[in-house]
This record gives sequence, structure tokens and C-alpha cells, in this order.
Amino acid sequence: VLLASDPAAGKAAAAMNVAVGSMSNPEAWQGLAHFCEHMLFLGTASYPDEGDFESYIASNGGSNNAYTDSEETVYFFDVGAGALPGALARFSDFFAAPLFTESATAREVAAIESEHSKNIQSDGWRTE
Repeated sequence: VLLASDPAAGKAAAAMNVAVGSMSNPEAWQGLAHFCEHMLFLGTASYPDEGDFESYIASNGGSNNAYTDSEETVYFFDVGAGALPGALARFSDFFAAPLFTESATAREVAAIESEHSKNIQSDGWRTE
């Protein structure tokens, strides 16, 4: 855990690096790490609405994203400083209690396949 604090800052941010990326995918489940990256944004036990995190971050002047690399998956956000406790509550629930609903699963499998089909045309993506 790394904590940097500036009480005068107008923004707050957090990130989580999960030491699992595309090279950790089981042979029979290629794309699993990227799929999990997508699914964590789509509802948790405490915040079951799919758009809750995105909405909270945006309504508090922030942004968020994530990426899956060969050996890690990184999630991050920034938000107005006063909204950090609510953002952290939602963010931490990604890792403690994601929902992986049936409807989101089907939709995200299609999204991952679409991204892969687009990216495979690029030499840089094929080396991963």
C-alpha cells in the first residue's frame, strides 16, 4: 500500500494493480483476465447497479479506467477530494464482491471478442 496525502489538493485518486494479466489466462479460457477487468465495473454486492461506479465518479468531477497487460491488470480513478470515501467504498467492492451477472457476462464476452478482433490486426497486440 502506498499513500500520498495533500490535504490542500482538490482531487483524490486511487489505483489497484492486480498481478494477473493475459499471460495468466488458462489455455482454454483466453481473454479471461480482460473479461474480469470489464466485469468488475458492472455491479457489486453493495452497489449492484451496473452504472453506479461510473455515475458516482463522473458526478464528482472524476474519471476512471482500467487496462489488462500481459502480467497485470490495473484499475484507477480520480475524483473530487470530498468524494473519495464514497469512491473508495465502490472501488474496493470491485475486488471484494463483484456480481458477474448473467446479462453482463453475455454482453461483455461479445465486447471482449470485438476488441480482440480489432486489436489482432495490429502487430503490437499480436506480441502480447
